[in-house]
Amino acid sequence: MTLATQCPVCAGTDLRPVFTLGNVPVICNQLWPDAQAARAAPAGDVDLVRCGSCAMIWNAAFDPDRMVYAPGYENALHFSPRFQEFAKALAAGLVARHGLAGKHIVEIGCGDGHMLDLMAQNGVATATGFDPSMAGKPSPFTARDGVSIVPEYFRSDQLDRPFDAILCRHVLEHLDTPMDLMRDIRAAIGGRSVPVYFEVPNAGWMLDAVSMWDVIYEHVGYWTAPAITTLFRRAGFQPQTVSAGYSDQFLMVEALSADPDPDAIAQGTAAVAASAEAFAAAANAELDKWRVRLSALQGRAVIWGAGSKGITFANALGARAAAPLAALVDLNPRKHGLYAPGIALPVVAPEALVALAPDLVLISNAAYESEIRAAVAALGLSPEFDVIAG
Repeated sequence: MTLATQCPVCAGTDLRPVFTLGNVPVICNQLWPDAQAARAAPAGDVDLVRCGSCAMIWNAAFDPDRMVYAPGYENALHFSPRFQEFAKALAAGLVARHGLAGKHIVEIGCGDGHMLDLMAQNGVATATGFDPSMAGKPSPFTARDGVSIVPEYFRSDQLDRPFDAILCRHVLEHLDTPMDLMRDIRAAIGGRSVPVYFEVPNAGWMLDAVSMWDVIYEHVGYWTAPAITTLFRRAGFQPQTVSAGYSDQFLMVEALSADPDPDAIAQGTAAVAASAEAFAAAANAELDKWRVRLSALQGRAVIWGAGSKGITFANALGARAAAPLAALVDLNPRKHGLYAPGIALPVVAPEALVALAPDLVLISNAAYESEIRAAVAALGLSPEFDVIAG
């Protein structure tokens, strides 16, 4: 099977074009130590296509051999108060709904272990995570007894001890063969009833919000509700809930094991088709609007949010429109002093805005607008604000 000819979920061959974006950083969340290295960061093309059968969307130009997640990879969101509230509620809800107090949970793609620690705070006895980006990196979230991180890619043979739940958050979108992971997990569960929780960016929201800034090379898959439901049913899971959360930007799936349904196709594909067909024209018009806006700006601008949205936006503008951009601002101190791939903008702490004195603050994600406005006001600044996405 190749991504250029077959759907990675249902193996369908009815591929419909969605959107293209050229010369984007291969790994958006890999920051660099200096501007020269950032400009030389690997770049690639995105050619989004949609499966006419199950409504899966993916990058047909994706090359998995280019994806190497190194210790410099950084995509933690938990420095935001808004995200902290979401994560705390999620952990408490999962433990309560599935009776996980005193149990052992596993998280695939755990990052720095923030969710493992939250699950432990809510009563799980032990929590083990797997993430290769943590090789050689300490984490404060493993200080709690029973919380540990294995700094390796997850393999099914690592589930060699009893486990009571599996979490997998923001991993599926990185996999060109997602069914392999799902079948490995299903085989490890066997005949038991073990809850699983998966979370991915919501492609339905991306299409409807015309957020082309969520189109990044490291995300090969763009999951719609019908596509992820189809994946789960075919792999041997029965979704209990498939819901949108975090201002509808995430798809959240809670499921239990079931018999595989190899021919399953979930409902809702027609709505995805309509949104996808409108997305390309609207996305290109949105990009043109921003190019005109920033090319005419008399002053200095910054982007608040040195994550995938902000970095994709800055790179997509082109040199002329991006000229007013002075920096990316982020709450995560692990990003400060580093440079964004491609565009080579420095990442600075919020306090640096006092010296930069920007005329315009571009908010990369509307979910954080209120906290960003408050933080800028607390610095005694009164720039213009605008929201890039959401």
